[in-house]
Amino acid sequence: MRIESLVSTMMSLNVKARLWHWITDAASHHTTFEQFLTQNEALTDSLMESALGNDVVVDFTQVGVETSRVPEYRLTQVNKELKNYRSLVRRSQKEFEEIDSEASTELITILDDVAELTSKTVYLLKLK
Repeated sequence: MRIESLVSTMMSLNVKARLWHWITDAASHHTTFEQFLTQNEALTDSLMESALGNDVVVDFTQVGVETSRVPEYRLTQVNKELKNYRSLVRRSQKEFEEIDSEASTELITILDDVAELTSKTVYLLKLK
């Protein structure tokens, strides 16, 4: 079970959400990003703690945030990144489904929450 890339993406999106939170000029988007990054950070921690608690081997030399710069705030780009993130989460869930273990069941459950959070965030950003 390889989760390093997924966790790195989750961490990168937290950095981007923090930047979007700071640079948006829409109060509702500011609040939406604040909620997203708080919840996504907690879910990232839950995913890692569940993996480590179930003896999943994690190569921490492969986990990290390389580039999470946001050149400007464009809602279309933000939505695209969030949708790509949700797709990655869904692909990861399918990979975990192929592994029959308690760890995979827990990780899939956590990723359900990540997918729901991402969908909710995309929806809230559409509201005026």
